[in-house]
Amino acid sequence: MKLLWFSFVQFYLTVGFKFYYKKIDVVYQEKIPKDQAVIFLSNHQNALLDPLLVSISSARKNYFLTRAAVFKNPTVAKLLNSLQMLPVYRMVDGANTIQKNRAIFTFCSTLLNQKKSIILFPEGSHSLNRKVRPLKKGAARIIEETLQKYPKREIIIIPVGVNYQAPTEYGDSMSVYFGRHISPNKFWDGKQLDMQELNKSISAELKQLTTHIESISDHEISLKKLNDLKVDYTLPGGVNKCLQNDFSNPENKLKEPSGLYSFFIFLIKIFYFLPYFIWRKIAFPKIAEDEFIGTFRYALIITLAPIYLLLLALVTSLFLGKIIGLTLLGIGIILPLITLRIK
Repeated sequence: MKLLWFSFVQFYLTVGFKFYYKKIDVVYQEKIPKDQAVIFLSNHQNALLDPLLVSISSARKNYFLTRAAVFKNPTVAKLLNSLQMLPVYRMVDGANTIQKNRAIFTFCSTLLNQKKSIILFPEGSHSLNRKVRPLKKGAARIIEETLQKYPKREIIIIPVGVNYQAPTEYGDSMSVYFGRHISPNKFWDGKQLDMQELNKSISAELKQLTTHIESISDHEISLKKLNDLKVDYTLPGGVNKCLQNDFSNPENKLKEPSGLYSFFIFLIKIFYFLPYFIWRKIAFPKIAEDEFIGTFRYALIITLAPIYLLLLALVTSLFLGKIIGLTLLGIGIILPLITLRIK
C-alpha cells in the first residue's frame, strides 16, 4: 500500500511539473544504478522543489533528509514521512535537538545496507545565490557509519546540480545534472573516512554541475553581468565558462518572451482567477523566505487548480449544459500546457 501511494504521488508530481515548468532537462553523465546503495548529493536553491525534482529525475524511490522545521505540524509530518522524508536537525533548531540526528543517521546506514537511495543537501540550507556553499559533514558521517557497520557494502555518491533560470517565477525553465560517480572507498582507510577530502571532491563536482560564482563579495555584481548577458542558467557549463572568460562570449543566450506568451499568461490568470487571487492575496504575503515562493506556488497549483477546475466544470454543466462544462474543463487543461510551450 505504501509503495502504491508513493508511486501515485511521484506520478502526480511529475504531471504537475508539466503544468508548472516550461522546460525540464535532465542530463546523466553516468548511468544511475537501480540495485546499489546510492547517495545523491545536490546543491540546494529552491526549498522542497529541489528534492522532488531530483527524486523524479533519478527514477529511484528515494529517501530524503529534510530540515526538521517543516515537520513541526503533525499532519504535515505524517504526509512527509509517507513520502520517505526524514527530519535532520540543525543548530538553529536548538542545540538539544542535534543528538536526534544520531538515530536518523543510523537509519540511513541501514537503508544504504539495503541498497536503498538517499537524497541529501550537504550545504545544510537553501539559498537562491548561484554559488556552491561550503559542505557540512552530515553525509560524510552517514557514509562513515555505514562503512564501519557494513564494510563490504559498496556505496556510490552521485553529485547533482539543480539549475533554475528564474526560481521564483511561474513558467520557469530548469535542469538537473547528475554528475560523475564518486566512490567513498578512496577516502576510507578501514577505520575512518577522510571527510575533508571527500567533501572537497564532492564540492568540486558540484561546481561543474551548477553555476558557481566564487566570490561572495562580488556575487551581486557578477550576477548582474550574467543577467545582462541573458545567459541560460540551465546550461551551467556555458555559464561557468563565461565567468572564467571574464563575462565574454556566452555560449547560450535566452530569447525575450514573446508578446503572445505574456498574453496567454494573462489568460491563465483570468481563467483561474480564484486560485490566483488566493495565491497573490493570501499565500504569497505570508512567505517569509524567497526560497519558498516556488514551493508554495507549485503546491497551490497542484491542489487548488484541479479542484477549482472540476468545480467550475461541474457547476457550468448543471446550469449551462454538459458541452459547455466539458469545454471549460478542456480549456483549463490545455491552456497552461500551450502557454508553457510558447517560445
